[in-house]
Amino acid sequence: MSKNKDMFEVSVGEFVNESVEVDSLNKKHYKNKLVVDGIPVYGTEVIVHTNEDGTVYAVNGNVESNVSDKAWKKEFKLSSENAIKNVLKELNIKENEIKYSADPKTEQYIYNDNGNWIPVYYVTTQFMAPYYGNVKSFVNANNGQVIKSRNEIKNAAATGTGTGLLGTRNLNLDLVSGRYYMRDLTKAARIETYDANRTANFPGTIVSDVDNVFNASSQLDAVDVHANMTVTYDFFKNKFNRNSFDNNGATIKATVNGRDPQYPSQPMDNAFWNGTQMVFGDCSGTTFAHIGSALDVVGHEFTHAVTERTAGLEYENQSGALNESFSDVFGYLIEGQSSDWLMGEDCYTPGTPGDALRSLSNPTLYNQPAHMNQYQNLPNTSSGDWGGVHTNSGIPNKAFYLAATSINDNNKMAQIYYKALTSYLTPYAQFTDAKNALVQAAKDLYPTDTTIATKVADAYTSVGVGSSTPTGDTYEPNNTTSAAVALTSGTTYSSYIYSSTDVDYYSVNGSYGRTITVSLTNLPKDYDLYLVNSAGTVVARSENGSTTSESISYTVPTTGKYYVKISGYNGVYSTTTPYSLKATF
Repeated sequence: MSKNKDMFEVSVGEFVNESVEVDSLNKKHYKNKLVVDGIPVYGTEVIVHTNEDGTVYAVNGNVESNVSDKAWKKEFKLSSENAIKNVLKELNIKENEIKYSADPKTEQYIYNDNGNWIPVYYVTTQFMAPYYGNVKSFVNANNGQVIKSRNEIKNAAATGTGTGLLGTRNLNLDLVSGRYYMRDLTKAARIETYDANRTANFPGTIVSDVDNVFNASSQLDAVDVHANMTVTYDFFKNKFNRNSFDNNGATIKATVNGRDPQYPSQPMDNAFWNGTQMVFGDCSGTTFAHIGSALDVVGHEFTHAVTERTAGLEYENQSGALNESFSDVFGYLIEGQSSDWLMGEDCYTPGTPGDALRSLSNPTLYNQPAHMNQYQNLPNTSSGDWGGVHTNSGIPNKAFYLAATSINDNNKMAQIYYKALTSYLTPYAQFTDAKNALVQAAKDLYPTDTTIATKVADAYTSVGVGSSTPTGDTYEPNNTTSAAVALTSGTTYSSYIYSSTDVDYYSVNGSYGRTITVSLTNLPKDYDLYLVNSAGTVVARSENGSTTSESISYTVPTTGKYYVKISGYNGVYSTTTPYSLKATF
């Protein structure tokens, strides 16, 4: 990366690798940050994607090209301890009244404050008193000013049974000295369920009973949350082999009957992930009842934790709306009822039949936009819901619904959305980035079924995000070697030459002494076939006339990347009949 800074018009600093993810296709995804004088630049992340052989097939992300070149380490005049104190002062919280749920954390960054590059501490404070907080703050490390603060509370080995809202639930429990505890030890990550007993003290007391039948009415919420958390964990483990929200076996803690410390005498109609655990309110019975009994709500909150540890979607504007949308999507998928497009219908306004928090199929039913022409430009403030993250999520939600009903395979939808979230999305991703990430994920996962990526793209186009992809021509843009689609040996691909200027490139990995064989068949027009080496030189060609099939056989003299090029002779093309391409190597 650092050797190729010119590609990104970056003249200072260097790219430093943060993490490497190896996916189920054995592709690697390298996440890199721009660092200047040892200090990372906030919001910059570039992901380099490589095939199994190590060749780069895509690069995406966000980078700042005009960072000041200076000794940034010397710019940090403020101590990290004082940065934390300044945050508490800004939040109007006294040090003797705050009750932390995790130790405060500070990170040094170079930050763009309205066009001015300044040193900042990125301060994370997570607390349960005097109110619920998962606050992310930017503190000027020169003068101590708190530039911005955002509370990212995201709302909305024995066995036994328990009585939940919808009936009997099976429970995994922990038997200790003759008492049964809601602690699931059967998973690679522990699942623990606590009861705050209508207080703001988290996590509270772990739920237990003298026998393994939890059937008291006071245990109903804990029974459902414990069982729903198991279903949620199993979904991510079985579908994606993800071990807990951090993919490293972190203990999953959930608390029921929680209350807001600002209003301790009032029931709390809310559920949230606070950065360390999930909390479900005791509910008023009017706005919400038994909020943890809704599997889609539990799945929604858990997905916030997964997003925090993967794409890290910033909780503001479009990236924040995507954060909410991906939680809704996985809440729907975890619930597993393909025709139920409502979120939270099992717990929201119990006195109103058929009511719900949101609808993926028809967001406008619940005052959400369903198209970009309805997008609401709200203030990036707490009162503006950080740019409308709970409002504008209706647009990508509608796109998911359109794609899901068109593809009609929720397992494929789950794989596509998970891969986009974990491999391609970056913190400040916009709706167009989500569209590109999902289309690329579909191409990665289902390279021989060109309709899937098309349907994903068309779903986003239908809600006003980006332009349409020509029907069937789902490998676009692949008009250059840098955008070439990687071929799998022995697999047949179908696509189109869709215009007089369209050229299609595919890539193959050539090994010394082996033969690359390429066949181009089912031609609707006079198409020509070429093999190009990494230097851009044509090393083999097939230029038969009319609709005669084309073929190439080439013995590789040097191991490396080769490209298959397809073009129409004198600009001929067909938008109705696809060609067939197969390569063995």
